[in-house]
Order: sequence, then C-alpha cells, then structure tokens
Amino acid sequence: MPAVTVSDITVLPRVSELPGARARKVKSITTAPQGFEGEGFPVRRAFAGVDLAELDPFIHLDEMGEVEYAPGEPKGTPWHPHRGFETVTYIIDGIFDHQDNNGGGGTISNG
Repeated sequence: MPAVTVSDITVLPRVSELPGARARKVKSITTAPQGFEGEGFPVRRAFAGVDLAELDPFIHLDEMGEVEYAPGEPKGTPWHPHRGFETVTYIIDGIFDHQDNNGGGGTISNG
C-alpha cells in the first residue's frame, strides 16, 4: 500500500478500497492465553496458535495489560528483528519508556 500524506495530520483521509478487497466473516471468538515474554513481563497473545494464512493483515497482537515497575526494574526481551511490518504501541494509562539496541526509542504516554 502506498504511503498516505496529508496537509493536516489531525484529519485522516479516506483510502479507496483496494480492488478485490472483500469483507470476511468472524471465524471464532476466543480468550487470549496469558503467559510471559522476554525477561518475564506478562503478555496476552491474542493470535496464539492461529494459522498465519488466517491472520492477514496482522502478524500478531500482544497485550501487556496493567504492569507497574519500579525505576530500574523494567523487563525487556532479547534482540529480535522488527523488519517488514509496523509496530503499534498504544498506552491507555501511564508511561512507557522504550529503547532499542540501535539507540532509538522514546517515551509513550497515555492516549
């Protein structure tokens, strides 16, 4: 899909429907299993065990839920690539400080 550019970033443009696009029926509704990721932070993995062919356009979806760490206590994950897809982080309440091994990162706050 081509990049979408706008003059006013507070207004989302309408994107035309792709040729051949079609609505799909919901196959199932499940409860995401809870487990631990990386150095032990809790995660609910919404698409656990789902065939990749059925996930398009998603790859996976994780929810961390409510976690509070003391300063210096944050838990991370070993190196892993994030290439060829978009990572979206949404904070409902609180602050999330992120840093990757290339020096990128920042602070994400609620909303």
